[in-house]
Amino acid sequence: MDRTLKIYTKTEHLFAEFTFHYDHPGRASGHYTQYRRLYNDDEEDESKSVFPLMQMDLYPQFRQFESIDQIKAHDVELAKNELGRDMTDPRGYTYVYDPTPVLLRYVVENHRGCIGMINVLFSFIDNTKEVKFLSATNPRYDFDISSNSLETNVSCIVRIPWYTDRDVREISSHDLKRLEPWY
Repeated sequence: MDRTLKIYTKTEHLFAEFTFHYDHPGRASGHYTQYRRLYNDDEEDESKSVFPLMQMDLYPQFRQFESIDQIKAHDVELAKNELGRDMTDPRGYTYVYDPTPVLLRYVVENHRGCIGMINVLFSFIDNTKEVKFLSATNPRYDFDISSNSLETNVSCIVRIPWYTDRDVREISSHDLKRLEPWY
């Protein structure tokens, strides 16, 4: 369910960008950036230049959605609640989820050391998610999972078997360190 929502004005300037993360079971977090046009309404602006006006962290209530349409409706409502005071005409905005796949990378390490690395390649709007675990101990412990956009990254990660001293354990979300996304 990780995703990025971009909101554009009628003039096709970026108005805001919301990013949602689900890095722990039962918890959601997010971040949004509101943008302002570089030029006034009366000036010609072919480049659609904007600059960050305000940034804010979000902690929405966790909810398991049943469809992408439910998520879209939730995100639009959340955006209107957060930015409604600055939206001059709420119907004049375009809400877009970029179909370009995003690569999230997690380093998995605990008090014993590095366990491995997890690559999550997803496209929210195309409803695809590929999770690859690369073991730090042996390539035979590498593991792949395919899923959809309705499953959180963490719920995929806890399904990965972690082999230690003849035991099979699950990876804890507290052992994950998310690196910056690669678009």
